[in-house]
This record gives sequence, structure tokens and C-alpha cells, in this order.
Amino acid sequence: MPQRMPLLLDRIEALLDVRPTVAEPQAVARIERTLTDGYASALALEGERLRIDREIQTVTAGINSGNPSRRAEELSLLTRRRTKVDGELVHLRERLELLRRKARELRTSFPQAQAT
Repeated sequence: MPQRMPLLLDRIEALLDVRPTVAEPQAVARIERTLTDGYASALALEGERLRIDREIQTVTAGINSGNPSRRAEELSLLTRRRTKVDGELVHLRERLELLRRKARELRTSFPQAQAT
């Protein structure tokens, strides 16, 4: 997980917990900024997944050449990395979806927040 990911997830959780009042319409703006950061992080994770997939293909193609046991170890490591990235991506997308719903809810509750 990139070092920024725990901080991003903490921001998302904090925003999900906030119960803004009419006096705090800027909450939607904070949520929108966090959603933007979250979607960028999701794209970065998808890019990492694609890189891992290419590495897996390369290792698989050369499994019979060189040192097969080393290639098998490499493949195992890449597969674990891919599984980890997939889990992080699923978790991030779930949290972003909840945050997106909250933003929609707040915009409905505080129409003046749309102008921020």
C-alpha cells in the first residue's frame, strides 16, 4: 500500500463520521477533494495491478528457462502482491462509494453547499 493510502483512508473515515450542520456547508467541498484524491489513488492501484500482471506474464513465459524454482518463487511473490493490491482497491472503492453517497446526501440536505 502506498504510504499515502492509510492517510487517505483516515480522511475518508473521518468525513464519513462527520455530521455537518447548516453552519458547515463546506463539508461537501472537503468530501469532493477527498473523493478526487481517492479516485486518483484507485487509478494508481489499477496501474500497479497492470504492472504486476505484465510481470506475471513475463515470469510465466520464462518459467522453463533459467532457474525454475526461482521463477516459481517470483511468481508466488507477484501473485501475493496482486492479491494485496486487489484487496486494497476493493476496500478503497467501497469507502469511496460510501463517501460519494454522503456527498450526494449533503448536497440534497444543504443545496447552498453545491455552490462551494
